[in-house]
Amino acid sequence: VTDLESHPRWRPSVREFRQVSDGPLEVGSRIREVLEWRGREITLADEVTVLDAQRRLGIRGGWKAADFDLELLLEPRRTGTVVTFDWTLRPKSLLLRAAAPWLKRSFERATAEEADGLRRHVEGLVHGASKASRA
Repeated sequence: VTDLESHPRWRPSVREFRQVSDGPLEVGSRIREVLEWRGREITLADEVTVLDAQRRLGIRGGWKAADFDLELLLEPRRTGTVVTFDWTLRPKSLLLRAAAPWLKRSFERATAEEADGLRRHVEGLVHGASKASRA
């Protein structure tokens, strides 16, 4: 989750996800996120709020219509990886506030796709590493 350059590979709507602040990735680091949603490109200004390398990433971000908090958590288990992808959207525009109940299903579907993409990405890395160590 802390390999920012990997996000576009497992998050279908993300086109760019990169650190724009100087120094190592840490709480307070700034991230530029560009995503495509419903045919529109949205650029987000994000800030890291929680960081536990390779296991947990918390982000606060937003754009003109809404702000959000997001937390990605990976929990390795014997049978695979449990992915928690939790976020809270705070609409700023009256239009988005009014549309939020109808958009909820779309947001839930996108969240499920990203969580599944992250799980497959992480498990692919683990299986690839175990194959390489046996070679």
